[in-house]
Formats: sequence, C-alpha cells, structure tokens
Amino acid sequence: MSDYRPVDAATRVEIEQLIAEMLYRLDHNRADTTWELYTEDGVSVGPMGDMDREAMKAWGARRALQTDVVGRHFIGGIRLVQDGEEVEGTVQYLTFRDTNEPQTLPASVGEFRERYRRVDGRWLFSRREIVPVFGGGAAAAHAARLAGREGPAQ
Repeated sequence: MSDYRPVDAATRVEIEQLIAEMLYRLDHNRADTTWELYTEDGVSVGPMGDMDREAMKAWGARRALQTDVVGRHFIGGIRLVQDGEEVEGTVQYLTFRDTNEPQTLPASVGEFRERYRRVDGRWLFSRREIVPVFGGGAAAAHAARLAGREGPAQ
C-alpha cells in the first residue's frame, strides 16, 4: 500500500512558488518578511529553534540586519501529497554560505519537511521542519551566529 496521493498540477505550481518565495526572501536579505508566509498557527522547527510566527518575526528582523552573511539555497526532489485539507511536502536542499570554509562546499544538505494549508485562496506554510542530513555542525554554528552567540566557524 502506498501513501502517494499526488496533488493536482495547479496546487503543485502554487506550493512550489511558495517554497521559492521563502528561499528568495532568505537569500536576498528579506528574512524579516518570511513570517508572512505562515498560517496564523504556523511553526518552524529546526537548527534555529522552534518558532511560532511572532518568534519568526523577531528572528527575521535580526537576520535582515546581518547583511554580511551571504547564503543561497538550492532545492529539488519536491514530493507533495494530499493529506485531507492540507498538503504534506518533502523538499531536498543544499545551502551554501559565505561563512563556510571552503565556500564552494555546501554548509548544509538535508530536507525540509513541510505542511501547507490554503487560507483565503493562498497556500501558506503551517509547519516547516528543517532537517540537516549532512553539515549539522555548520547549521548549528550558523544558528548561534544569528542568535548573537559565537559558534565554531563551519
């Protein structure tokens, strides 16, 4: 028995646009607006800690001020399945960061485990879990830097 319940093409495109918008904002100094892409009860879980929308808003404001950190996210292997009124997704990612040595190797490789909910005709994140598979130490050091704590350079 398979749990594969594909979404229709229009839903896939809309959710992929949501994912791309999130990463664009993170990569282009607009982290202070990422909280807008979540439902009212949305949460983010991962190396940056567990955050509700208010915590994401505060984190994003701090992150947007740190213009000396350059990062880029690359994604693929997007799997979306219908789960009642929501959609469940797994997105494979590579993150490159200029604070990583060498800069040409990914700082983190892993997956985003996400849930999406349609609110007022628009898909939003209801849950986003960031799961580093490789480079967890670099992800933790980056989280410490963004929180204003010193961490080992990774």
